[in-house]
This record gives sequence, C-alpha cells and structure tokens, in this order.
Amino acid sequence: MKNMTMASLLENNLGIIIAFDNKGVVRLINKIGREDLQFNNDEVMITDIFAVLFDGESSYDEFVNAMNGRLIKTVAYRKNNTCFPIAVRFSKMSFEDIEDINVAAGYNMQNEEDAIKTLKKAEEDMKEALHARDEFVANITHELRTPVNGIKGHMKNLMDTETDSKRKYIMNIIMQCCGNMEKIINNLLDFSKMEAGKFEICEKPFNFRACVQHAMETSSVIANEKGIRFNSFVSDDIPETVIGDELRITQILNNILSNALKFTSVGYVTLEVYKTHQREDKVELTFLVTDTGIGMSEEDKQKLFKSFSQADSSITRKYGGTGLGLYVTKQLVEQMHGNIEVESEKGKGSTFTFSIRVGVEEDEAIDEPVSMSNFSIESLKNHSLVVAAKEETELIYLFGSQENKRELAGSIEKLILCIEMENWQKAEDFAENVKSLCSGAEQEVKSKSFRLLMSVRKEDYEKAIKYSYEIRDDLENMNQNVI
Repeated sequence: MKNMTMASLLENNLGIIIAFDNKGVVRLINKIGREDLQFNNDEVMITDIFAVLFDGESSYDEFVNAMNGRLIKTVAYRKNNTCFPIAVRFSKMSFEDIEDINVAAGYNMQNEEDAIKTLKKAEEDMKEALHARDEFVANITHELRTPVNGIKGHMKNLMDTETDSKRKYIMNIIMQCCGNMEKIINNLLDFSKMEAGKFEICEKPFNFRACVQHAMETSSVIANEKGIRFNSFVSDDIPETVIGDELRITQILNNILSNALKFTSVGYVTLEVYKTHQREDKVELTFLVTDTGIGMSEEDKQKLFKSFSQADSSITRKYGGTGLGLYVTKQLVEQMHGNIEVESEKGKGSTFTFSIRVGVEEDEAIDEPVSMSNFSIESLKNHSLVVAAKEETELIYLFGSQENKRELAGSIEKLILCIEMENWQKAEDFAENVKSLCSGAEQEVKSKSFRLLMSVRKEDYEKAIKYSYEIRDDLENMNQNVI
C-alpha cells in the first residue's frame, strides 16, 4: 500500500519524474514526462533523454551522488530527437523492489524561456516606440510652432494698421488662439521630456513679485473678457529675490490660473502666496488659487493630475484642452520638492494648493529652521480669505443677494454688447451665466433666462435683445424684500 501511494504520487506529480537504475535503464516516467518526452517506461535509456549530461563513460551512480540535489539547467531530448530546456535535480530514493534507484525530477522550461524572449522583445519594442514618440513629438512641435509664429507675426502687423473695432476684436481672438496653441505645444514637449527623464530645473536668482505679476498679467486678458474679478496677494515676508526656476514657476502659475479662469464664468479667481517654512537658505512657498467655477466631484478629482485626462468627457467637449496641463504642473511642482492638491465641490468652485521650495540669497538665510505656524497648509485652507471666498461663492448663486445682483448686471451688460456685435459664441457663454445666476429666482424669471439662452443659440437677435432687457429691468426693479 505504501509503494502504491508513492507510485501514485510520482505519477501525478506536476513536474517530470524519471526513475532509472545504475545501468541507465529507465524504470519509470510519470504522466507529465511521457507527454513531454513521448517515451514510455520500457523503451528508453537515461542517455537517450539526457545525452548532454551522460557521456557513456561515467558511472550513473557516481554522477547522481556527485550532483545530488543540485539544480541543473540543460536540455531533454524527445523520442523524435527534438529537445526542450529543462531544470532538473538528481537524487537517490527507494522505490518498489529496487533500493537506491536514481531519480531525475525536473520541469519543462520552454514556456518560461518563451515568456522571457517575449518580454525582452516587448522591452525592445517599447524602447523603440518611446524613441519614435520622442522624435515625433520633437518634430511635430517644431512643425506646429512655425505656422503659429507665422500667424502671430502677420496678425501683429495687421493689428498695427487696423482701425475697425470689430475686425480688431476678431484679430485679438486669433492671437488668443495662437497663444492657446503655444501652450499645448509646450505641454506636449514638456510631457515628452518628463517621460524620457530628460527634464531639468534651472535655478538662478529672480524677482519673485515680478514673476507673480507677469503670470497675473498673462491671464488677465481672459479674466477681463469674461468679466471675472482677478486679483493676487503676496505675503510681505517673502523676499524680493529668490533662487529658483523662474520660467517653470511662471509656467505652473499660468497653467493653474488659466485652468481656474477656463472653468469660471462668474465671480472671481484669486491667487495668494505665503511663506510657510524656512531652513537656512531654503524657503517653502505655498500658493492658493481659489475660484468660483464649476467645481468637481471626489471621483473627478482622482483623474485630475493624470496625463491626457480631464474630469469627464463633457468637460473636454465644452472647454477643450489635452488634459496635459495639470499633469505637467504636478511633475514640475514635485521636481521643486513640493506637492499639489485640490479641494473642490461640484458647482461651488475649487481651491488648488501647492508648495515649492526655493532658495534665498545669503543675507536672507537664517540659522534655525522656522515654521510660520499661522500659515501652515491646514490653516491656510481655513484662512479668512479662503473662507470668505467660499461664502461669497454661495452668495453669488443666491438670487437677490447683492453679490448675485452684481454678477447678473455684469453678465447682462456683456451679453447685450456681444449680441449687438453679433458675437454669438461669446453671447452664449454670458447667456448661460445669466441662466445659472437666475436658477434660484421665481419661475417667471427662470423661464425668461431659459428663453434668452435658446434665442442666443438660435442667433435670434430680436428675441435675444428683448429677453436681455426684460431680465435687466426685472433686476433693476427687484423687490427689496427678496433676500
């Protein structure tokens, strides 16, 4: 019964089992062995299977004793003289009526070696693909820059001589489109460099406040067009001159500010900068960008900093973009030894918080590390300006509040101007703002705001003007009891 159990164990083993005597005669090949080798038990010598290991002169007994338990990687020959790679161990054991029989236990390595070859091939293909991608991105960005720069150059020449206000307005839109294209090109190029590990931060002294001001001025055109309040605050304790990569810090600010402005139709976008830590000549700067835009859900926030990703497909359709801007921003922030996060609620705006580490000149260095406890990351989130921003966001959409009236009046004024200029694309944006700001109004006003939006979408001048003036009159004559 014991021997039958051993025979059953060897027969059903998942590896190849070959038992042979000291004359080299194979006494047993288990099921897996018979399938892989195509030999039966009574018609083979061990030298037929392991021709590479046995030269015909060595004693089988001596060989097994010398190799006992050692893992050997070799080849095993099938009955048809083809072979496959095998890992095998030789040992002695007692079996049935034979004492000290030799046993070879191994496993077929063909699948493993095929997998390794496939993996190596995949790695080589991936390297080639990455190299081809890098070359493609470099070439395509160069090819795209040439026509964009050509368009910008010609438009600047035309704008210098153009006197018609309507044509100048269209030219400004073309220039903005060129600027947007340049941002996409730059993001693609930076993404390619980051993926290839070739991106570098270049640090040198620069005027920090001038850097922030430049970023604000770059985005102020969009803010002015949309009628959004746009302001900044830089803490007084931040040194005038810091040491860092001015170009990349400006790029971070431009990406986050333009992102906030893109998704904000009414209200404001605010930038605040504080010094939150200093150790010797290294200073941590923390930035907060708060907006009263569309906000996002918790699920959307998970996708935010991934490459080629936006919160959802409807965002891409309505607002455009490649989804690279915030991915590049996150990589830049992390290369400056900082991190970035966002707090947001659907329909109630967002606050982006990020920190970076910069150097200061020798006369600004301190011996002991200092944390500005009043301006820690957590306290900044509850800072009076941020809290006020959240409260004002709610008031903007509270129909009848002073904030709501102010935003409504501004949107209607710009809407009427766009209708008169027959700029229906911009008019639709302001009409949507009016509809959103009237969402808490009585049914009659809500209906008018809806009909106004539909008239603008149909480019119906008469009705669009009619409903615009009616809502403006309703606003001026609004009952003082409305809260």
